[in-house]
Amino acid sequence: MAGLHCGDSAWARAASEWINGSEVFDSIEKNQTKVWVFRNSADEIVGFGSLNATGWKRWPPPGGPRTRLLYIPQLGIDSRFHGKPEHPEWRYSKQVMDYLIYEARMLATEIRETKPPSKHVDLLTLHVHKDNVVAQKLYKRFEFERLPGFEENDLYLMSHKLNLSTDD
Repeated sequence: MAGLHCGDSAWARAASEWINGSEVFDSIEKNQTKVWVFRNSADEIVGFGSLNATGWKRWPPPGGPRTRLLYIPQLGIDSRFHGKPEHPEWRYSKQVMDYLIYEARMLATEIRETKPPSKHVDLLTLHVHKDNVVAQKLYKRFEFERLPGFEENDLYLMSHKLNLSTDD
């Protein structure tokens, strides 16, 4: 992963530093974060994604009931592969998001099958930098909604309600 470079913007540097530094290992150890590395047909690393279940949070903030959420701590696409492949349905960013949502649904389903209802989760969340318009547009295509009033440190909180029905 040492050659992975997500770009020069503050959020792209944060993604590169997260995956190449100790933060990824801290997240795996402390939060049981799962991390996936994505490669193309030429076996080049095009990006990565991550997912975990949070500890107990008040949802919706600030004073809702305590619940657990699924959370994408970090994801990134190497700058060489931004906007690639050309066809929007095959873009690496779309493939990474498709996979993370799939994994979130599988984790939520596993929790439903093994835990009492009080521990069930069906909300996938992430933070996005307020100036990262490209990522915000991507997340909106995946039906993530920005939660107004929950900005912190230039980050917006976005959430996606997982479809956990067995019909699709």
